[in-house]
Amino acid sequence: MKSVFIVYNQALGDILLETLDHLGIRGFSMWEDVKGRGGKTGEPHMGTHTWPAMNSAIMAVVDDNRVDSLLTEVSKINERAELQGIRAFTWNVEQTV
Repeated sequence: MKSVFIVYNQALGDILLETLDHLGIRGFSMWEDVKGRGGKTGEPHMGTHTWPAMNSAIMAVVDDNRVDSLLTEVSKINERAELQGIRAFTWNVEQTV
């Protein structure tokens, strides 16, 4: 299994949740009002007067055979809304309880 951590502009929240549903990924944890700045491009999302945008984040633990599909869909979202910003990161899950 893999953990997939997705950070995204709050404007993309509905489409991301629809994507998780479409892929049959039911379980996740979500954080709202996440501040940050991407490492490649884009403006900071700090919730301030100067940088008013905000991010959210989702972490889902998924079976290995669903990871590529999820990352492909996140990439498609990014292509359609590149200025909004969305990134996904994965790492191995050794055990769960």
